[in-house]
Amino acid sequence: MNKWNSITATVAALSILLGTSPVAMAQQPATAATTAPNAQTSVNLDPTVTKRLTDVLNTLAGKQTIEFTSADTASDAWTVYGTLKGTANADFSQDYDSKKGIVQSTSIIYKAADMDKVMAPNLHSKVASFLKTFDTDKVFKTEAIWRVYSPIDEGGFKDYWVLWGKSQNLYIHLDQGNKITASFLYPLKDVKAALINKANRSLKTLGIPTIKPFEYTLRQREDNDTIWHFRDESDTNSVQIGVKTGKVWAVKNEHGMDWDGDKDFAKAFAKPKLSKNQALSAAKSKVQSLFGINLKGYTVQIKKNEYTFLKKGAATVVGKINKKGVFYSLEAIPANGIRN
Repeated sequence: MNKWNSITATVAALSILLGTSPVAMAQQPATAATTAPNAQTSVNLDPTVTKRLTDVLNTLAGKQTIEFTSADTASDAWTVYGTLKGTANADFSQDYDSKKGIVQSTSIIYKAADMDKVMAPNLHSKVASFLKTFDTDKVFKTEAIWRVYSPIDEGGFKDYWVLWGKSQNLYIHLDQGNKITASFLYPLKDVKAALINKANRSLKTLGIPTIKPFEYTLRQREDNDTIWHFRDESDTNSVQIGVKTGKVWAVKNEHGMDWDGDKDFAKAFAKPKLSKNQALSAAKSKVQSLFGINLKGYTVQIKKNEYTFLKKGAATVVGKINKKGVFYSLEAIPANGIRN
């Protein structure tokens, strides 16, 4: 799963986990605390578990008044819910592995109005500076702020703030030098016709007969990339265009994936479907038309159905073919690694 799809999955997973939307969760009133020092609880939690959960909360939010309000302990994987009071009222959810005695993840949900109270000034300033250049249409409206820590999430986000808007998110990755990534959804009616036409032409140039219409576009920032990402709801069709340059960087149409399951895929691509020369011949006109890249002088690396076209000092092109030897996905990676 690519990172932008991972962001969407994170929203869905955490919303399900908390049983409500981020905004609704942030707006719930805090439950009255029971009389107990530091970690107050209206559920039956072992003191050792309470301390482990509390220590993480104190590290993330400072020493607030904590109340554990409910817990799902039906299996070894517990989910504990509660509230914070102090600098700002908040709700939280923690995943706890009772077998290993480990706090797997913690999510603290603040109201948008409390951003100045809970976020360090330097981070708040960085967000404001980022939005000046990224959100040129001034569409981002913060509806909720989450502080999330998931240290054992392999390959995922581990330590971050996330600002949620309506179909929008902005992440500050604290474990990656406060790097910011963001994704804002735009209905097609709010996107320039020239951009939509370019995305549609690119999809047609790819040459897969069946095409699913685009339903929206995302304005995305990841690492040094700033792109428009046109797609349908299932991400069957996808076109990525640089925000600053207007260059097409990637085109995909999964209707071109014509194998039937993993076994059929393994059998079909056990040996190269196309030779290196055949791959160059099949790709050159499309690559020229889509990306403006001449494949003359390029070498080819083959791995199953993936063909990588390489030339020293030039952009790299990665393509994927189907059983017929037709490219259903082509992507250009600039020599400096920056797509914008």
